[in-house]
Amino acid sequence: MKTKTLLISAILIFLFSTSFSQGKKYVYYLDNNLNVCDKAASLFTGHGTLQNNLLNLRVYSNQNPEVVLLVANFMDSSLATNQGLFQTFYIDGRKETECNYENNELNGAWEKWDSASHLTDSITYDHGKKTDSTTFYYFKNGALSSYDVTNFMNDHFQRVAYNDSGRIASEVFFVGQKGVLKIYNGLGIKTDSLFTREEKEASFPGGLGAWQAYISKQINSHANDLTDKDYGTCIVRFIIDTDGKVSDVQPTTMQGSTLAYIAVAAIKRGPKWIPAMQYGRIVKAYRLQPVSLVNPR
Repeated sequence: MKTKTLLISAILIFLFSTSFSQGKKYVYYLDNNLNVCDKAASLFTGHGTLQNNLLNLRVYSNQNPEVVLLVANFMDSSLATNQGLFQTFYIDGRKETECNYENNELNGAWEKWDSASHLTDSITYDHGKKTDSTTFYYFKNGALSSYDVTNFMNDHFQRVAYNDSGRIASEVFFVGQKGVLKIYNGLGIKTDSLFTREEKEASFPGGLGAWQAYISKQINSHANDLTDKDYGTCIVRFIIDTDGKVSDVQPTTMQGSTLAYIAVAAIKRGPKWIPAMQYGRIVKAYRLQPVSLVNPR
């Protein structure tokens, strides 16, 4: 959102301004990055109307001029200072983000939705200063799986997780680095004290470069077995236990392909991973790992 705003702010006025009673009008031609360009090379067109000392800008795709992709308001036609409502939309018209500016500073709620219209992020600003945020996560069926709430002013953090039945599975609440974890099960509530918010994802020994080298070696060793049907990205899901061993290795895409077979076999027989950490403790974690084979043509 911020990048889009900065790019649009650099746009020059290209065409006309008229003095009808409804206010002055402007047209902007934009490329794929929302930079100004010639009309023939443009992918987007912005229409601005200046009225009551505020310019309202609406940006459309040239391929689908019926659907607005961005709405922004500015102090004047130079587009240097945001003022008021700012929105972006997906290509199908669904809302992507929404916020409010006062004199070029975010003020109030900034919200983001995914392409399925689930609210994923909500951040509150007080004249440009972030005060609190909430992040939402969802199961594949669209049900809420968990949410995180951070209060930056008081250094508070809360996480609530749900099971697939919609009941609370766990809660954690931190003040600074000290927190309390509650785990709910059929037998009652287990409470534990925490002393750090530190969290780390599971990782391959040596980092991303070592992982890419390892997978490339495995694919190259089976190059003669690969066909045109294996071009693409296979996403492999597996569990990394607290000792770094992997289990339950399953392809979630390209099932049945040779690429999937190679990727699954490589992960199964590969070295131990560095396990994940949550709140300073080693924990079991799920991993989604993409393995790609690119068509050289």
